[in-house]
Amino acid sequence: MKLFKLLFASLFLSSLSANSELNLDLKEYEIELIIFKHANVLTDENFDEEFSTPSIETVSFYKPTLQINENAYQSKPKDNFFNRLFKDFNPIKKSNNVLTKDQDISKVSNPKTWYRKTDNLVVLKKINNKLETNSNYELLDSFKWIQNIDYKDDAQFLFYEDKQKEYGLYLKFYRSRFLHADLKSYIGVKGNDSIDITTDKIAKFEKKILEANKENNKDLKNDLKIELNKPNKYVDINSSKNAPSLNIPKSNKINIFIDEQRRIFNEEIHYFDHPLFGLILSIKEI
Repeated sequence: MKLFKLLFASLFLSSLSANSELNLDLKEYEIELIIFKHANVLTDENFDEEFSTPSIETVSFYKPTLQINENAYQSKPKDNFFNRLFKDFNPIKKSNNVLTKDQDISKVSNPKTWYRKTDNLVVLKKINNKLETNSNYELLDSFKWIQNIDYKDDAQFLFYEDKQKEYGLYLKFYRSRFLHADLKSYIGVKGNDSIDITTDKIAKFEKKILEANKENNKDLKNDLKIELNKPNKYVDINSSKNAPSLNIPKSNKINIFIDEQRRIFNEEIHYFDHPLFGLILSIKEI
């Protein structure tokens, strides 16, 4: 009997080890979000509890650095025989190898598209338009983004705060047997004292993709042996160095907030409610 128990424990631990490898599985989702205030509020509820930061490490929305070759930006290529000859040349190495399941996923997934905030709503567009024209609500913001959803132990909160509109949120999605959402949203200005690990998270998944495709995507420089006469110089075209800083003071106390964990389902719309404000969420697997 003892031998059986030891064998069972060994198999159980090995299965946990195998599952830890699956924590890097790429499952991308498109998230849409709307946050609004109730314009006509009638409530006797007291909000005494104070909001607290849920995590030391968070991810955030970002704009990747976009660069362009300075020489190409300043001058046009000459019209000659060789430029016309290589105009449509695309040095992509083709392979007849059959892709594995992981490689097929990595061909579709691109971590550099994650956490890029855009206002191009699709699923929640009609709801957003109705809120904009309804005097009973004050639309604070609406946007969407793409992200991967990890298993619970590997998932991080996404932090976003708009100081001008005076609201913020921590939002974490994770997978177990079902999909789950952990939302902590507030009215006010708190600031973020956590560590931003967005770059590290994206780099981790990029490494997984490169490893999955290392047999099919070799360095083109080794094949083509291209040599440049001069090193290229690049200039940032979306630099925010000159952007004005906002000196908006933090709220003395954040006591208007939503703190809710919920099981969610793909391609559904979810509503998180508070007597003073609300948040609508849509999730769709890509």
